[in-house]
Amino acid sequence: MEPLALLAPVHDLMGLFWEPMFLRRASLALGLLALAAAGAGVLVVNLRLAYFADAAGHTIFAGLALALILGWPEKPVALGTGAVLGLGVIYLTRHSRLAPDTAIGLVFSGVIALSLALVSRHSGAARGLSRFILGDILTVTDGEILALAGLALASLVFLALFFNHLTLESLSPTLARIRRPLLSRFLPYLFGAWLALTVTVAVWSVGLLLVTALLVAPAAAGRAAASSAGAMFWTALAVSAVSGQLGLYVSTRPGVNTATGATVVLAAVLIFILIQALARRE
Repeated sequence: MEPLALLAPVHDLMGLFWEPMFLRRASLALGLLALAAAGAGVLVVNLRLAYFADAAGHTIFAGLALALILGWPEKPVALGTGAVLGLGVIYLTRHSRLAPDTAIGLVFSGVIALSLALVSRHSGAARGLSRFILGDILTVTDGEILALAGLALASLVFLALFFNHLTLESLSPTLARIRRPLLSRFLPYLFGAWLALTVTVAVWSVGLLLVTALLVAPAAAGRAAASSAGAMFWTALAVSAVSGQLGLYVSTRPGVNTATGATVVLAAVLIFILIQALARRE
């Protein structure tokens, strides 16, 4: 079976709007990424963890540097490193006297220092890392699309099971712990691992420098436009999906030729500005 056989109907639908094939793949990948990024972004904004998302994105450097130096597969090592460090941040915030931003900053600084130390010993590693700064959604492969599909499915399951409880945690942690104490104890670790996974996958699409904006901008637009958590999620999903396709279209127009990841994020930010301006007029 071909890698995209399970997504053949959607892939064929993309063919009505996008040609050649690499644009069709990029469009499908951005659509799948929107499903994961929108849900993660809403929770990141509500739980005030934008800095955590940024730090999780930078942990990819440590994993990639280690993989490039040792000759290991890049993506499994990067995903594993992101998940482990994400869990470490959650542990520090819950079992130490450090404030959340202090714990995140500590781990973030340590990871960047480790990455630079590893790269400084191997000049070839720095060249290998440079392609992840801006990402390259136009070169997405069938395997990467399937990975994005798996992430989108996992994200939908995670949100269906835990979105309400995490939203309650953002409003009243005490009430959330009283209602479901066992879930409140272990869910932050699961959320940290899932967020690190989502951020790491997003880095391959839009690049390290833009991944936080990809999560925050659609969610911020959702908060500006919606009056409930559910409406915020659906608005964020719509903004994420529209900005992905709009950014892809604009970046590939003759005479434009901008980086697709940067253009996608710019489209999301511009949509947020428009929604915010309309909300203030009401």
